[in-house]
Amino acid sequence: MGKVYVGVGCTPGLHPDVMMAAVLRALHKVGLAPDAVGGLATIEHRRDEPAILLLARHHGWRIQVFSADALARVPVPNPSERVRQMTGTPAVAEAAALLAAGTRDPKHLLLEKLVHRDGERKAATVSIARQPSHAKAQHQPL
Repeated sequence: MGKVYVGVGCTPGLHPDVMMAAVLRALHKVGLAPDAVGGLATIEHRRDEPAILLLARHHGWRIQVFSADALARVPVPNPSERVRQMTGTPAVAEAAALLAAGTRDPKHLLLEKLVHRDGERKAATVSIARQPSHAKAQHQPL
């Protein structure tokens, strides 16, 4: 398998340690190590979120950002009306992971949306997608 792409979303102000734990938990669930990751992806308005920036910097991962409109056009298995109301798209992590991997096909999700809570009403969402053999990952680096 080639590189995988990790889509992330979070409550604003999430502690970076919680984001790190969420992503490591997600990778563990699919039996992968951080070196299998080709990059992170998220929604535009989280591009400056410290938890995401520190995670990427720690692992040396690139961050790709996508507009709410682009994310909303990706069919996902776990859409959320609440997320749509807050962000303009029914999914951030799943859709971002797929777009970063160069596909809109949910069959390429290795891990659907995993919610990791910090115990203080904040949460990270994480999804992992594999790059289809025929596709090239989209590169819209931060």
